[in-house]
Amino acid sequence: MNINFSGYNENVVTFEVDGSGVTMGTPVKMSSSGTVSACASGDNMVGVAVNVRNGYAAVQLSGYIEMPTDDTISVGYQTLAASSDGKVEASASGREYLVVTSSSGIVGFIL
Repeated sequence: MNINFSGYNENVVTFEVDGSGVTMGTPVKMSSSGTVSACASGDNMVGVAVNVRNGYAAVQLSGYIEMPTDDTISVGYQTLAASSDGKVEASASGREYLVVTSSSGIVGFIL
């Protein structure tokens, strides 16, 4: 692809991490005040951990992100949720995101 969406409207906030399982690239959810934890399958994500260190995670809340997927996801507005193993999937109970790129095993969307 000759275009790049990285950097578009990126917004990153630091949260405390609740428990283990949050690593770079992990979709996360709010677990308590000012704290995030790793999403389970089917959870709505608030963002994606872009850095994790010393019990804190920098979480991207908006902007373009690429995530692994086992689904074939069409471009356009799609309903996505966290999947297993830090991936995303199409889900009727998820949130709607604008999918701008989709290829084998990777989906790029605007948070």
